[in-house]
Amino acid sequence: MKKIPAAPWLITGATLIAPVGATACTPVAQAQCAGAKLEWAKLPGRDLSGANFAGASLANADLRGAVLRGANLDGANLDNADLSGANLARASFEKAQMVGANLAKATLIKANLKFADLEKANLSEADLKNSQLIGADLEGADLRSSRLDFVQIFMANLKGADLTNASLNKTNLHGSLLKGTIWSDGKICASGSVGKCK
Repeated sequence: MKKIPAAPWLITGATLIAPVGATACTPVAQAQCAGAKLEWAKLPGRDLSGANFAGASLANADLRGAVLRGANLDGANLDNADLSGANLARASFEKAQMVGANLAKATLIKANLKFADLEKANLSEADLKNSQLIGADLEGADLRSSRLDFVQIFMANLKGADLTNASLNKTNLHGSLLKGTIWSDGKICASGSVGKCK
């Protein structure tokens, strides 16, 4: 049986109690939680609209169905976090760590994911219309049946990503690495594919 690491905080009601030296916050809409330690937090369905989580650690957090519209998560650690079905429209994840994060069926319309690390993340059936993924690392990511219309993904790493049945209407992939990427039609992009699946 795998041992789950002890969380360095407790939640009593809606108030987060942090240990000495850590940043405490109340995780609600418009909250100021920059730099907070929220690993393994259980916040499913929570309204966190407009909250500031810049530089916060939310690794392994349960944010299923949470509302983070317009939230600031720049530089945050969301490795292995569960954001499936969450509303992340207009949220900013610039330079965020999101390795192995679950974003299946999440709404990411007009989200900022510039230079985010989404390696092996699950973005299947996610709606990313008009989002920014410039310079993002999506190596091995699951983007099956995702909506990538009008998305800026140039100079990104999509090596080995799965785009099966993804919608790519006017998607900008200029300069993006596509070696081994499974294209929307099931074709596997050849070595040397940059900006276009060959």
